[in-house]
Amino acid sequence: MEVDESLRSFVEVHLERALGRIFQQQAVAVEVHLVDTNTAKGGVDQSARVTLRVPGVPAIHVEETSDDVRKAVVGACDRLERAAKRWLDKHHHHAGGAALADLPVEET
Repeated sequence: MEVDESLRSFVEVHLERALGRIFQQQAVAVEVHLVDTNTAKGGVDQSARVTLRVPGVPAIHVEETSDDVRKAVVGACDRLERAAKRWLDKHHHHAGGAALADLPVEET
């Protein structure tokens, strides 16, 4: 799939919006794959696959498929935010669970 500057900016804005609410100061690596599985046929085949990596946290993978790549990006960002919050809720409240503020930050 051809990614122009407009689409790249769209993805960055939505990821920053979703992740900025959760990981304010953390070192975060995000990998995004945009895929059009049936280019010639059309239909619901535009996918956004996103992988989030934070030091000390297992990688979180989400995928959203839609008829439009921008809708897929928005859906994947929403899923990513919910998945990250769910992981934090599970691990932050248990004895010995890590809070994101306590995790090590990699200096780049």
